[in-house]
Amino acid sequence: MDLSHNEQVENFPDAFNEDDFIIEFINKNEGPLTYDMLEDFDVLILGNIIHNKDNKDDKFTPEELKALKEFVGKGGGLLVTTGAGGDREISIKQGSIRVLYKLTGVKKFWNGVILYPKRNSIIDNVNLKIDTIFQHPITDGINQLILGNCTFFSITEDAEDIITTFEKASFEYFGLKEIDEIGQVPICVISEFYNGRVVTLGSSSIFFEDNEIGIDIEDNRKFLDNIIRWLCFDKEERIVEEEEEVKKEEEEEEEDFEEDSFF
Repeated sequence: MDLSHNEQVENFPDAFNEDDFIIEFINKNEGPLTYDMLEDFDVLILGNIIHNKDNKDDKFTPEELKALKEFVGKGGGLLVTTGAGGDREISIKQGSIRVLYKLTGVKKFWNGVILYPKRNSIIDNVNLKIDTIFQHPITDGINQLILGNCTFFSITEDAEDIITTFEKASFEYFGLKEIDEIGQVPICVISEFYNGRVVTLGSSSIFFEDNEIGIDIEDNRKFLDNIIRWLCFDKEERIVEEEEEVKKEEEEEEEDFEEDSFF
Protein backbone atom coordinates (compact mmCIF):
# COMPACT_ATOMS: atom_id res chain seq x y z
CA MET A 1 0.00 0.00 0.00
CA ASP A 2 1.37 3.36 -1.05
CA LEU A 3 1.06 6.21 1.44
CA SER A 4 3.39 8.64 -0.31
CA HIS A 5 0.74 10.46 -2.40
CA ASN A 6 -1.59 11.64 0.38
CA GLU A 7 -3.71 8.47 0.29
CA GLN A 8 -6.57 8.48 2.80
CA VAL A 9 -6.66 4.67 3.02
CA GLU A 10 -3.79 3.95 5.38
CA ASN A 11 -4.64 0.42 6.55
CA PHE A 12 -5.72 -2.88 5.07
CA PRO A 13 -8.78 -4.28 6.90
CA ASP A 14 -8.05 -6.39 9.98
CA ALA A 15 -10.76 -8.75 8.71
CA PHE A 16 -7.97 -10.29 6.63
CA ASN A 17 -5.16 -11.99 8.51
CA GLU A 18 -1.56 -12.67 7.55
CA ASP A 19 -2.55 -16.07 6.16
CA ASP A 20 -4.55 -14.26 3.46
CA PHE A 21 -2.11 -11.56 2.40
CA ILE A 22 1.16 -10.03 3.55
CA ILE A 23 0.78 -6.25 3.54
CA GLU A 24 3.66 -3.78 3.53
CA PHE A 25 3.59 0.00 3.22
CA ILE A 26 5.42 2.69 1.30
CA ASN A 27 5.32 5.50 3.84
CA LYS A 28 4.96 9.21 3.23
CA ASN A 29 8.68 9.90 3.34
CA GLU A 30 9.70 6.89 1.24
CA GLY A 31 8.64 8.10 -2.23
CA PRO A 32 8.96 8.56 -5.10
CA LEU A 33 7.86 5.14 -6.34
CA THR A 34 10.44 3.10 -8.26
CA TYR A 35 10.25 -0.28 -9.93
CA ASP A 36 12.83 -1.64 -7.48
CA MET A 37 10.44 -0.81 -4.62
CA LEU A 38 7.57 -2.67 -6.28
CA GLU A 39 9.04 -5.65 -8.12
CA ASP A 40 8.83 -8.11 -5.18
CA PHE A 41 5.09 -7.51 -4.69
CA ASP A 42 2.01 -8.86 -6.46
CA VAL A 43 -0.28 -5.84 -6.01
CA LEU A 44 0.10 -2.12 -5.38
CA ILE A 45 -2.82 -0.30 -3.71
CA LEU A 46 -3.42 3.43 -4.17
CA GLY A 47 -6.24 4.14 -1.73
CA ASN A 48 -8.12 7.41 -2.26
CA ILE A 49 -5.47 9.98 -3.13
CA ILE A 50 -6.63 13.49 -2.17
CA HIS A 51 -4.91 15.93 -4.50
CA ASN A 52 -4.12 19.46 -3.39
CA LYS A 53 -3.56 22.01 -6.16
CA ASP A 54 -0.73 23.69 -4.25
CA ASN A 55 1.08 20.51 -3.21
CA LYS A 56 3.40 18.72 -5.64
CA ASP A 57 4.12 15.84 -3.24
CA ASP A 58 0.77 14.13 -3.89
CA LYS A 59 1.23 14.12 -7.69
CA PHE A 60 2.90 11.48 -9.89
CA THR A 61 6.19 12.28 -11.58
CA PRO A 62 7.12 11.02 -15.07
CA GLU A 63 9.61 8.65 -13.42
CA GLU A 64 6.90 7.20 -11.17
CA LEU A 65 4.56 6.70 -14.11
CA LYS A 66 7.30 4.82 -15.92
CA ALA A 67 7.90 2.65 -12.83
CA LEU A 68 4.18 1.86 -12.50
CA LYS A 69 3.90 0.94 -16.17
CA GLU A 70 6.89 -1.38 -15.82
CA PHE A 71 5.45 -2.97 -12.66
CA VAL A 72 2.01 -3.63 -14.15
CA GLY A 73 3.36 -4.46 -17.61
CA LYS A 74 5.52 -7.23 -16.16
CA GLY A 75 2.56 -8.89 -14.45
CA GLY A 76 1.84 -6.77 -11.40
CA GLY A 77 -1.61 -5.83 -10.15
CA LEU A 78 -2.80 -2.29 -9.40
CA LEU A 79 -5.83 -1.37 -7.29
CA VAL A 80 -6.87 2.30 -7.41
CA THR A 81 -9.70 3.44 -5.16
CA THR A 82 -11.10 6.95 -5.03
CA GLY A 83 -14.17 8.55 -3.52
CA ALA A 84 -16.16 11.75 -3.29
CA GLY A 85 -14.31 14.48 -5.17
CA GLY A 86 -12.54 12.11 -7.55
CA ASP A 87 -9.46 13.72 -9.07
CA ARG A 88 -10.38 17.24 -7.86
CA GLU A 89 -10.14 18.27 -11.51
CA ILE A 90 -6.35 18.25 -11.27
CA SER A 91 -4.97 17.81 -14.78
CA ILE A 92 -2.70 15.15 -16.24
CA LYS A 93 0.01 17.79 -16.72
CA GLN A 94 0.06 18.34 -12.97
CA GLY A 95 0.48 14.61 -12.35
CA SER A 96 -2.95 13.71 -10.96
CA ILE A 97 -4.30 10.16 -10.90
CA ARG A 98 -5.59 10.89 -14.40
CA VAL A 99 -2.01 10.33 -15.55
CA LEU A 100 -2.55 6.59 -14.96
CA TYR A 101 -5.19 6.36 -17.70
CA LYS A 102 -3.04 4.07 -19.89
CA LEU A 103 -3.12 1.60 -16.99
CA THR A 104 -6.58 2.20 -15.54
CA GLY A 105 -8.53 3.12 -18.66
CA VAL A 106 -10.03 6.02 -16.65
CA LYS A 107 -9.85 9.46 -18.27
CA LYS A 108 -11.66 11.35 -15.52
CA PHE A 109 -12.65 10.76 -11.90
CA TRP A 110 -15.59 13.12 -11.50
CA ASN A 111 -15.43 15.82 -8.82
CA GLY A 112 -18.48 15.18 -6.70
CA VAL A 113 -20.47 12.42 -4.99
CA ILE A 114 -23.10 9.92 -6.18
CA LEU A 115 -26.51 10.05 -4.49
CA TYR A 116 -29.19 7.34 -4.33
CA PRO A 117 -32.82 7.59 -3.20
CA LYS A 118 -33.42 6.68 0.43
CA ARG A 119 -34.77 3.20 -0.37
CA ASN A 120 -31.59 2.38 -2.33
CA SER A 121 -29.13 3.56 0.32
CA ILE A 122 -28.42 3.09 4.03
CA ILE A 123 -28.00 5.68 6.79
CA ASP A 124 -27.85 8.48 4.22
CA ASN A 125 -28.01 8.80 0.44
CA VAL A 126 -24.23 8.64 -0.18
CA ASN A 127 -24.02 5.02 1.06
CA LEU A 128 -25.19 3.13 -2.00
CA LYS A 129 -26.80 -0.30 -2.19
CA ILE A 130 -25.06 -1.66 -5.27
CA ASP A 131 -26.68 -4.49 -7.22
CA THR A 132 -25.95 -3.55 -10.86
CA ILE A 133 -23.16 -6.09 -11.08
CA PHE A 134 -21.90 -7.78 -14.26
CA GLN A 135 -20.44 -11.26 -14.57
CA HIS A 136 -16.70 -11.47 -14.00
CA PRO A 137 -14.34 -13.49 -11.74
CA ILE A 138 -14.22 -10.45 -9.41
CA THR A 139 -18.01 -10.47 -9.01
CA ASP A 140 -18.28 -14.23 -8.57
CA GLY A 141 -20.60 -14.83 -5.61
CA ILE A 142 -21.39 -11.12 -5.20
CA ASN A 143 -25.08 -10.18 -4.90
CA GLN A 144 -25.01 -6.79 -3.21
CA LEU A 145 -22.40 -4.29 -2.02
CA ILE A 146 -22.51 -1.16 0.09
CA LEU A 147 -20.23 1.56 -1.26
CA GLY A 148 -20.04 4.97 0.38
CA ASN A 149 -18.96 8.40 -0.87
CA CYS A 150 -18.66 7.25 -4.46
CA THR A 151 -17.60 8.98 -7.65
CA PHE A 152 -17.91 7.74 -11.22
CA PHE A 153 -15.58 7.58 -14.23
CA SER A 154 -15.24 8.53 -17.85
CA ILE A 155 -13.43 5.58 -19.40
CA THR A 156 -11.53 4.61 -22.54
CA GLU A 157 -12.25 1.64 -24.79
CA ASP A 158 -9.54 -0.29 -22.91
CA ALA A 159 -11.57 -0.37 -19.69
CA GLU A 160 -14.46 -2.74 -18.93
CA ASP A 161 -17.09 -1.76 -16.38
CA ILE A 162 -18.12 -4.55 -14.03
CA ILE A 163 -20.24 -2.44 -11.65
CA THR A 164 -22.40 0.56 -12.47
CA THR A 165 -24.90 2.77 -10.69
CA PHE A 166 -28.58 2.11 -11.19
CA GLU A 167 -30.68 4.19 -13.56
CA LYS A 168 -32.01 6.64 -10.95
CA ALA A 169 -28.62 7.72 -9.62
CA SER A 170 -27.83 11.41 -9.19
CA PHE A 171 -24.55 13.27 -8.80
CA GLU A 172 -23.69 16.32 -6.73
CA TYR A 173 -21.00 18.26 -8.60
CA PHE A 174 -18.77 19.92 -6.02
CA GLY A 175 -17.38 22.64 -8.27
CA LEU A 176 -20.75 23.63 -9.72
CA LYS A 177 -22.74 23.08 -6.49
CA GLU A 178 -25.59 21.44 -8.36
CA ILE A 179 -27.21 18.00 -8.54
CA ASP A 180 -28.08 16.24 -11.80
CA GLU A 181 -29.35 12.80 -12.73
CA ILE A 182 -26.55 10.66 -14.21
CA GLY A 183 -28.29 7.32 -14.71
CA GLN A 184 -26.17 4.21 -15.19
CA VAL A 185 -22.45 5.09 -15.06
CA PRO A 186 -19.32 3.02 -14.25
CA ILE A 187 -18.05 2.91 -10.66
CA CYS A 188 -15.81 -0.15 -10.89
CA VAL A 189 -13.76 -0.91 -13.99
CA ILE A 190 -11.01 -3.32 -14.93
CA SER A 191 -8.28 -3.16 -17.54
CA GLU A 192 -5.20 -5.06 -18.61
CA PHE A 193 -1.82 -3.59 -19.48
CA TYR A 194 0.51 -6.04 -21.20
CA ASN A 195 0.91 -8.86 -18.61
CA GLY A 196 -0.68 -7.04 -15.69
CA ARG A 197 -4.14 -6.16 -14.41
CA VAL A 198 -5.78 -3.08 -12.93
CA VAL A 199 -8.97 -2.49 -10.93
CA THR A 200 -10.32 1.02 -10.36
CA LEU A 201 -13.08 1.52 -7.79
CA GLY A 202 -14.98 4.77 -7.23
CA SER A 203 -15.27 4.28 -3.46
CA SER A 204 -12.81 3.56 -0.65
CA SER A 205 -15.31 2.77 2.12
CA ILE A 206 -14.77 -0.95 1.53
CA PHE A 207 -11.55 -0.60 3.52
CA PHE A 208 -13.39 0.67 6.61
CA GLU A 209 -13.90 -1.46 9.71
CA ASP A 210 -17.28 0.27 10.17
CA ASN A 211 -19.90 -2.46 10.53
CA GLU A 212 -22.61 -0.34 8.90
CA ILE A 213 -20.89 0.53 5.61
CA GLY A 214 -17.46 -1.09 5.71
CA ILE A 215 -15.75 -4.38 5.02
CA ASP A 216 -18.15 -6.64 6.93
CA ILE A 217 -21.47 -5.56 5.42
CA GLU A 218 -23.21 -7.49 2.62
CA ASP A 219 -20.64 -9.00 0.20
CA ASN A 220 -17.98 -6.29 0.67
CA ARG A 221 -15.35 -8.56 2.17
CA LYS A 222 -15.70 -11.22 -0.51
CA PHE A 223 -15.59 -8.50 -3.17
CA LEU A 224 -12.28 -7.10 -1.90
CA ASP A 225 -10.90 -10.62 -1.56
CA ASN A 226 -11.94 -11.38 -5.16
CA ILE A 227 -10.29 -8.17 -6.37
CA ILE A 228 -6.96 -8.92 -4.74
CA ARG A 229 -6.95 -12.54 -5.88
CA TRP A 230 -7.85 -11.57 -9.46
CA LEU A 231 -5.02 -9.04 -9.47
CA CYS A 232 -2.73 -11.81 -8.21
CA PHE A 233 -4.11 -14.10 -10.96
CA ASP A 234 -5.40 -16.49 -8.26
CA LYS A 235 -9.15 -16.10 -8.67
CA GLU A 236 -9.40 -16.66 -12.41
CA GLU A 237 -7.02 -19.61 -12.36
CA ARG A 238 -9.01 -21.25 -9.56
CA ILE A 239 -12.25 -20.89 -11.54
CA VAL A 240 -10.59 -22.30 -14.65
CA GLU A 241 -9.25 -25.24 -12.63
CA GLU A 242 -12.71 -25.91 -11.18
CA GLU A 243 -14.26 -25.80 -14.66
CA GLU A 244 -11.59 -28.19 -15.96
CA GLU A 245 -12.24 -30.58 -13.05
CA VAL A 246 -16.00 -30.53 -13.74
CA LYS A 247 -15.37 -31.13 -17.45
CA LYS A 248 -12.98 -33.99 -16.65
CA GLU A 249 -15.53 -35.60 -14.31
CA GLU A 250 -18.23 -35.30 -16.97
CA GLU A 251 -15.95 -36.91 -19.58
CA GLU A 252 -15.10 -39.77 -17.18
CA GLU A 253 -18.79 -40.33 -16.42
CA GLU A 254 -19.54 -40.40 -20.14
CA GLU A 255 -16.76 -42.93 -20.72
CA ASP A 256 -18.08 -45.09 -17.88
CA PHE A 257 -21.58 -44.94 -19.35
CA GLU A 258 -20.34 -45.96 -22.80
CA GLU A 259 -18.37 -48.90 -21.31
CA ASP A 260 -21.41 -50.05 -19.32
CA SER A 261 -23.61 -49.79 -22.41
CA PHE A 262 -21.15 -51.81 -24.47
CA PHE A 263 -21.12 -54.68 -22.03
